[in-house]
Amino acid sequence: MGSIYIGILVVFFALTLILFAVLRQKKIKFYIPIVIYFLLLLTYLFKVSGDVKDYQSYNKEVFSSVTHISINGVTINRDKCQLIFDCLKYDEFSWVNHPIKKKEYFINIFTHQKVYKFRVWNTYNQGVLIYRINDQGKEFVTNRNDIILQYIE
Repeated sequence: MGSIYIGILVVFFALTLILFAVLRQKKIKFYIPIVIYFLLLLTYLFKVSGDVKDYQSYNKEVFSSVTHISINGVTINRDKCQLIFDCLKYDEFSWVNHPIKKKEYFINIFTHQKVYKFRVWNTYNQGVLIYRINDQGKEFVTNRNDIILQYIE
């Protein structure tokens, strides 16, 4: 989720700098760069709203609709599914500072609506990092939940 907020700041800052540079040029009418600025900013904000909606869909998923879970392509027992799903749904932003990967797991949660994808890193220096992967392949670090290791190893 932090990458979404950082992206908003970077785009806003870059577009504002470009706007001021263009406005200093007296050759262009004043309202044209302003209109283009707001159109670009609104376009990016619509894209961000889609990312946020997709990100939050993980938190709203009801466990009863989960059909099965696979870890690195291996389907696991139904009794562990709820525990793993609860650990993966836990949502708290965490700051990642150059993790050194020890082991990597790919977890797919199959529901009636869609497949939710996660990448879990067991690291040497950051604990266990959980990445949510949306439909476009964009990854979001959601938490540092070390409890999940007892369910997936």
